[in-house]
Amino acid sequence: MKEYKLIFSIYLSILFVFIVFFLSAVHNSPVNNSMHEWVINYQGGFTRRGFLGEIVFQITQTLNFQLKKGFLILQILLYAGYFYSIYAFFKKIKFNYFFALAIFSPLFFIFSLAELEALGRKDILMFLVFIGNFLIYSKFKNLNYNYIYFIISFPIVFLTHEIYLIYTVYFLAFFLIIEKKLNFIFFIKFSFIIFLVIFFTDLITSNNFSKEEVDLLCENLKTKSNIKCGLAPYSMMLTTADYKGEVAWQTTHIVRYILIFLFGFTGLFIVLIFSKINLEKTNKFISIFNLKVGFIILMIPSILPFMTAVDSGRYMSMAYTFPCIFYFGLLNSNIINFNYEKANIFVENSILKLNKYKFIILFLLCFSWTPKAVYHEDIGSFPLYRTLIKTTNFIDNFKNFKLGQL
Repeated sequence: MKEYKLIFSIYLSILFVFIVFFLSAVHNSPVNNSMHEWVINYQGGFTRRGFLGEIVFQITQTLNFQLKKGFLILQILLYAGYFYSIYAFFKKIKFNYFFALAIFSPLFFIFSLAELEALGRKDILMFLVFIGNFLIYSKFKNLNYNYIYFIISFPIVFLTHEIYLIYTVYFLAFFLIIEKKLNFIFFIKFSFIIFLVIFFTDLITSNNFSKEEVDLLCENLKTKSNIKCGLAPYSMMLTTADYKGEVAWQTTHIVRYILIFLFGFTGLFIVLIFSKINLEKTNKFISIFNLKVGFIILMIPSILPFMTAVDSGRYMSMAYTFPCIFYFGLLNSNIINFNYEKANIFVENSILKLNKYKFIILFLLCFSWTPKAVYHEDIGSFPLYRTLIKTTNFIDNFKNFKLGQL
């Protein structure tokens, strides 16, 4: 167990070093789509995705600090918090081979490093907030803290990226599962968070960002922070129909993503087979539900982004990350019981009893491939090796940088 923790911590540390390197190398690039999305703020008026952008904008203006450098610091802090949380989250779990297949899936925390187009995106904020929910419950065992945490965190994350709405079903399921008594007090609290979600959803959907407001936003970015607008701020004018018009799925794309889903989710599917709800830790309503069916129901909303966005690799990673964190969060909280004995018997009665086959399957499923950011691109190969090779292409970004540029 100690050896596993040490290897896992070293692995996460190496990934984090690469992430800091690439974030620093590309943060000033004029084609950095991640940064163009972060700089969206309220300088042209209220709009979706602008909350944290406005906060960082105001802080950097007050401190006379470069805006992009401010976002670089924010991105590094978010990744540091996320990777530390992942370590704190998984170090408590008793090691099992099938857990390794789930944790090291190329759709999980390695994805944004393997596919640099996804690096530094606002997705990382959503992942950090969700895993933080379980860490809070694990530490305090007081669900009221989680209600307060959701009430505070939801507006921040949702007003930073509205796609978060799709994944709040996992928060709602968390409260439904953890509550041992679905009494009047529960319904008051649960109704309030539903109202909160509806209120902010209406706030976003009822707002129309005009061309004049976008131009004003871009003008303020240029004059106050010397930043040229990319495509991201102008996308605030687009409707769902406009986004959908950019997507043209073909049969080969659909088949590819079905295979990505099957192979990427293999580890999680397997651990679900050997798992069941701990009836003593939940309420009677949840106890009648089948665990596998429950996870499938929660995953269904994750299909929606694929209909309206070309960067489907990111959304496949989101579709995996949330149920993966959800499963292991419930496992850590003893809400889910994993049958270690049954799983070990399966291993002993299969080719997995030989370590070489364990390694081969782990390598093939987790370390030999990765989805690309855009749906019409083929899968990538050997992400860790590609990441190492790519570093040489970015070293020149650090040459002759003045303090004001880096």
